Amino acid sequence: MKSNKKTLIILGIATATTVIFGAMYAFLFFTVKGKTEATAVLSEKIDELSGRESRIASSVAVIKTQGENIDKLSAYFFKASEVVAFTKKIEELGAMSNTTLKLESLEQGATEKSVPYLNFRVKASGSFDQVMRLVVLLENFPGKIEWKTLRLSADTSTPEPALPGAKLAKGAIRLPQ
Repeated sequence: MKSNKKTLIILGIATATTVIFGAMYAFLFFTVKGKTEATAVLSEKIDELSGRESRIASSVAVIKTQGENIDKLSAYFFKASEVVAFTKKIEELGAMSNTTLKLESLEQGATEKSVPYLNFRVKASGSFDQVMRLVVLLENFPGKIEWKTLRLSADTSTPEPALPGAKLAKGAIRLPQ
């Protein structure tokens, strides 16, 4: 019976140890399971917020990069209230090309398809190079400008010397006007 008692004691100790380790395993399992579920909920919230923030950040980046293009595009169009600013920009081209520029007429209209347009006539005087520079500036103006006519004529009223400040001698070459 002594060996039976020893066996029963060992069996009791083994069973108690198994129950204790099983209880510890179950406790740790349910604790980790709860932490995992809580982490999953937090992870979903983090993903949602980071997705929203990344969309906002990418939208801001697109707006910043496209802002220049939006400004360029809006420069091609102007409202009726901006006609004065437009004419000032055209007149500034005269100073940039060293010509005497004058807007002779300015009329608003619309095509058959109700597309508005602005009809204007420009008169510029200066040397041939200066007038051609003005033409190039008008061609590169940020807006759609259609040419109906372009008339170049020589100004024979007063001859100018080839060099500024010099007097015109007989038979001297003068700058074309």
